[in-house]
This record gives sequence, C-alpha cells and structure tokens, in this order.
Amino acid sequence: MLTLVNDTSDQQFLSPPKRRSDSQPRRSDYNRRRFLAWLRDEITILRALGMDHRRIAAQLDIEEHDVRVFSPKPKEKILCRNLPRRAIDALLHGRHASLGGRTVAKRSRHLVKIASAYTWEELMAEPGVGTVTASEIRLWLEERGAALRPSPDGAANWYRSTPTPDIS
Repeated sequence: MLTLVNDTSDQQFLSPPKRRSDSQPRRSDYNRRRFLAWLRDEITILRALGMDHRRIAAQLDIEEHDVRVFSPKPKEKILCRNLPRRAIDALLHGRHASLGGRTVAKRSRHLVKIASAYTWEELMAEPGVGTVTASEIRLWLEERGAALRPSPDGAANWYRSTPTPDIS
C-alpha cells in the first residue's frame, strides 16, 4: 500500500540569502582610479628622490613606458617646486634659523641661506624631517643654484651617488 510522504527538499533547511545593505561599500572591490592615483604618487616620489625610469620600473614591477607616462611633466610642479609646510617649519625653527634673522619674516626671506647651512646629517636630525622632506629641500636648493653644505668628515652622502632627476 502506498502512503503519502511529504517532500522535504534541501531548500526548506537553507535560509534565504541575506541582502547586503547598500550603505556599506565593499572594501575588497578593485578601484582602478584609486590604484592609478597611488601609482602616480609613487612614481612622483621616486622621481623626486632621483631615481631614473628604469630603476622605478624595476622597483614597482611595471613597464618603463608606464613610468614615463605617469612621471610628472615639466609643466607640472617639478620645475616650480615649492617647499612643503613641514620643510619650511623645520628651516624656520631649526638649528641654523638664526642665520636668517631674528624674526620669522626675516628668516622666510633668507630660506636659501638657512637651508644651505645644513649638512645632510643635520637636516635628517631635525624634528619632522625625513628622507623625502630632506630630498625636497635638496632639490629646492639645486633649483635655486645652491646646495647643502658637505659633511665635515668627508663621507660621501647617499644622495650624491644618485643622479639628479631628468626632467625631459
């Protein structure tokens, strides 16, 4: 004799899929625009540190052509470099600030004189100055026909062995 048996499929035991709220964006999504902005920033920093296209391409594992495309153009900020605020503060209040005068206004007019009184080691010892800021100060001085004072011990600085950035 046949008896009626209820069909118990697997769908009864599974809960319905939860909908993700639209207010919470997915953090793992690939964002091409954000990645390209990051790549442009990295290349700009490495160029400011004096690296050439080939070395940057090797370090970032990209094509040399891509480095050229994302490098700052001569019409951009690289030729008319302004010092960032942290570099200006370090120079205006650092150990050689008194060479520019007693007031901040006088010191700001003599920033080249103040900055060229530093050695690389002294500049790196200033609070708030790291490798990138020190390199920006060095490049800023070179654009104005000045340079950092050589070290008294005659040791070759690491930046002297790296070529000056080619703007072409």
